[in-house]
Amino acid sequence: MFFKSSCAIFVAVIMLSLCILATAAPYQELEPRKGHVPVYIRHGDEALSNIHPGLAEAFNEQTLKAENLVEEAAPATTVEAKSDLAESSTVSDIASFDAIKAKDE
Repeated sequence: MFFKSSCAIFVAVIMLSLCILATAAPYQELEPRKGHVPVYIRHGDEALSNIHPGLAEAFNEQTLKAENLVEEAAPATTVEAKSDLAESSTVSDIASFDAIKAKDE
């Protein structure tokens, strides 16, 4: 009986140590390499400067926030205007596809 309880404690200690070691760091600074594309995951409206300092600078984060506020303050458009826009973009997409298809033939 003593063997079973000590074995269970030993397994629990091993599992706990693996869980501690397996926890990933939230931020890694990797050296740039040829062919390597960094990927950053953004949750909601998290500030780009919190993810990587260079991202806020590259995407002009302050400008983007100002643009978002302007879009939210704009009045909602009617459903008819949205459907006209959808039709015109679809027609232009089809027209451009026909032009490409004609070039291939």
